[in-house]
Amino acid sequence: MSEYPNLDEKIKINFFCGPKKKSFNQRQIIQCNHISYLEYDGFNTINGVKIQRVKCSKCEKRFGNAINLFDLLSYQEKIKRVVYEIFFLRYPLNGIAIRWGILQDKLSRFKKRLVHQIYQQNQGMIEEKIKTLPRGIILGDETFMGSMGNSHTQIQFINNIFEVLSTGPAEPGNLGQSILNVFENIPEICRKKLKLLISDGEPSYKSIPQRYGGKIIHLIQYHNKKQLGQVSIEKYEKVGPHLFHYIIKTHWKVFAKGTHELQFRWQIKFIKNIIYSRRGRPPIHLLPKNTDQKWRQKIQDFQNGKIQSRGTAKVLINFKTDKISKRAGSTNWMIRMLQPLFKVFKGQHMTTGYVESKHHQVKSVGARRKQQDPQYNHKLFALCCYIVDNGHLPSTNFQGRPLYKYLMKNQRQTKPRYVIMEKNVKIIQTTLPVA
Repeated sequence: MSEYPNLDEKIKINFFCGPKKKSFNQRQIIQCNHISYLEYDGFNTINGVKIQRVKCSKCEKRFGNAINLFDLLSYQEKIKRVVYEIFFLRYPLNGIAIRWGILQDKLSRFKKRLVHQIYQQNQGMIEEKIKTLPRGIILGDETFMGSMGNSHTQIQFINNIFEVLSTGPAEPGNLGQSILNVFENIPEICRKKLKLLISDGEPSYKSIPQRYGGKIIHLIQYHNKKQLGQVSIEKYEKVGPHLFHYIIKTHWKVFAKGTHELQFRWQIKFIKNIIYSRRGRPPIHLLPKNTDQKWRQKIQDFQNGKIQSRGTAKVLINFKTDKISKRAGSTNWMIRMLQPLFKVFKGQHMTTGYVESKHHQVKSVGARRKQQDPQYNHKLFALCCYIVDNGHLPSTNFQGRPLYKYLMKNQRQTKPRYVIMEKNVKIIQTTLPVA
């Protein structure tokens, strides 16, 4: 079995791109596979010795007099193997450098330059991820490209079938807004289907169900030592300009244990938002969508103690019919929050394990070490997400011949040719017509 299976399918990179233009946007328009269009382009005479030149008949790029077709084919094969070892075999850079006789800093610069060019030419394909949303579930979490303590934090959202929906960097000191920005990068057609958001105990994720409607159920799994094993099921209800915050506290194994009676703690909080208080009629976008005044009565009942704000309750779980019924202390809003979760996590643990496994998979592709450049860190993370989901690098034109002197320093210079048999006589043919 080959050490590099499906090399050309996974490394879709053309390392011999077209002639230089004034801007990069003009250069990327030329999609040229030079190997199929190379031909001889006369000779250069140096010290009385004729040296063959090579050019591309399609884009008219000239390759000088020091390169022949055999070198170009061999070089392309070798550099694709180097890229394959970096992104698919996941070898450490120092090992790759020793194996190919490349200086490690040169290899690091090549990787960084390659990531920038791939991202620049395929940003729309890498960033805009239109995916399905099975059961309306989105899992979100933040991670580090290197080990814990790396300051360059990445935020990632995935769906329930292990596909990346969106990823982006977290601005230092502004994690809440960064989470919203990354969430809004998910296509709107996908965001509207959100029914269940799963995250860890980071409070900033609560801004998503607060902003994007009361139908979203937010499942929070806590990882700190004091709350280990606890989960919080939360939902927000819009009442005029204000919000009611419904909370159910339970254990992450309740749907996995097969218990028929579930007892839990619950709480209702009132979140008062800013009311328009200037002179004159408020703008239309500040007016409450629900003009019915019943919400005022509901808030007044809560503030006067007519609506209980906390307590304990029980529900009955029927594992045969997959239904949850009310028991002592429970009400309809509790059933509406628990029933969708039971259908998703029946016989399972309520956990963020899916997104944490995705972090590990992505970081294994990109090498777990701290990247000093935050911009490069994000591009590398987004590219690794693309590789994990699609199994190949996006098609890219790469300018120049990086690492050529290292990969071809021991290459024997031979004229490209092939041998055919005609009437039991060997005839040597060159691969290109002589100009």
